[in-house]
Amino acid sequence: MTKLFFASLVTLSLLTAMVTGVVIAALVAAGSLEVGPAMVMVLIINTVIFFISPWLTDLMLRWVNKLVYLDDDDLKARHPHVHAIVHDVAREYGFTAPSVGIIPDRNPTAFTYGLFRSNARIVLTDGIFEFLNEDETRAVVAHELGHIVHRDFLVMTVAGTLVQMLYVIYSSLTRRSSGSSNSKGKGNLAIVGFAAYAMYLLGTYILLYLSRTREYLADAFAAERVEARHLSNALVKIAYGIAETADTDETRELLASTRHMGVVDFKGASHLGLVVEAAKINPDATANAMLFDIYNPWAKLVELNSTHPLTGKRIHALAAIAGEKRQSFADIDIEKAATRAKVDPAALWSKFVRELTLIAIPTLILIVGGWLGATSNLPALALLAIPASVLAWAALIPITYPISQPVDTDVVALMGDVAASPIVGRPVRLKGEVIGRVDAGSIVGEDTMFADPTGRMAVDFRSLLGPIGDLWTGWRRVKPHIGAKGEVTGWFRRSMGGYVILSELKSSAGTLKAYPYLAGVLFPLLVFAVLALIGIATFEGSTL
Repeated sequence: MTKLFFASLVTLSLLTAMVTGVVIAALVAAGSLEVGPAMVMVLIINTVIFFISPWLTDLMLRWVNKLVYLDDDDLKARHPHVHAIVHDVAREYGFTAPSVGIIPDRNPTAFTYGLFRSNARIVLTDGIFEFLNEDETRAVVAHELGHIVHRDFLVMTVAGTLVQMLYVIYSSLTRRSSGSSNSKGKGNLAIVGFAAYAMYLLGTYILLYLSRTREYLADAFAAERVEARHLSNALVKIAYGIAETADTDETRELLASTRHMGVVDFKGASHLGLVVEAAKINPDATANAMLFDIYNPWAKLVELNSTHPLTGKRIHALAAIAGEKRQSFADIDIEKAATRAKVDPAALWSKFVRELTLIAIPTLILIVGGWLGATSNLPALALLAIPASVLAWAALIPITYPISQPVDTDVVALMGDVAASPIVGRPVRLKGEVIGRVDAGSIVGEDTMFADPTGRMAVDFRSLLGPIGDLWTGWRRVKPHIGAKGEVTGWFRRSMGGYVILSELKSSAGTLKAYPYLAGVLFPLLVFAVLALIGIATFEGSTL
């Protein structure tokens, strides 16, 4: 934990040094203190937002997510294990016990927010108590208490403000350089402005790294109060979506048809699922799910843009803590799992490079065409680069959304796919039940959580009409499917977690269809129509 605190301190110090250096350079280049007032405004605005944000969040969660806070007696009566750890930690660190709220949704989710230790809130969903046992629930709550004890609300607000200041400096100097008549001063302002923007971009990634560090710290805090394996099991269930379901005739039939996969032998088990107490039943299952995090090159790139570390890395860190404390922990043998799955790192890197190149081509066409058009005084080249780039994107549709028949599978098999991609979809079909929304309890969330006998998978609805279509679908079309049994077809992808981009949801409530690939067809047609109108107008103007 000392190393993690040191990493946070170094990160904050680096952000402070970056801002201070750019501010000094900006003031020298500008020859005035005009940048100062803009930064003061940022500080004032961020301070106001910081102090009112918890109450705004309260209102939003109560209205949109149906959040209900439990009074202390109610919490103690309904969930004594949560009440105990919340009060124990608050007493130990000398602050008022956080309020605990419940969102009525079966998607297991937990988070915390607030200002300081004394007025923090912890929010849990019904799914936490359904899919996690008491030890795992205590571990999740301990993790959220770790954020409170470490004052992460304040730390991340300060760090975010520092990064925001870099952008303010860039924006201010850009405006000043464009209006400056002094060529030397204009050049100096432009140079410092460019440096500020470069540091702003770097700062955003430093900010994400700081956030991931705070997550590790919260994990370590939890492991000081509960056994590390309980938090590891909770992570597998929440982050990997792998959790137990009730032992019914339907689940027996489905699992019997997939038993040949050899992931878990359910014969004789009292409950059916991939990881029900992973350390006791089958640690190999967790290792299979971790293969993507450890070996797939996409995982490293995805993590750079995430506030949370890869789940596989978090479990590995918890295993190390358990070893230091001589606690029992699942023997997660990644190398054995890789051998069993016949992982070929070279093939994974080759696939990664191909996919990365494919998605970069449209952007490169746009950049190169624009540059050639500007440098060769041929604006037509820059104009032609737009439809060429759009066509390149359209050409990728059969790759990103393959048209082959979906394969019947389950969460177990999908999460064990080390070659999964966040770019290229895999046509799949899952059978089970819609248990809630990805945005737990939201009345307008269009993305759903779908559970089969082996776990849960996020289902991503993408409307052709964009955010407006998503909002309408979430408000009017999704609700009847919540709690209904059926099947989902779509394209499986994986980034920080697995998800299926929806093609069709069939349930007892009806059918919900989506056409995410159509935007890639209709958008080029729209672009060409606009360009054609521009061309016609230009031609008519030149003939008058």
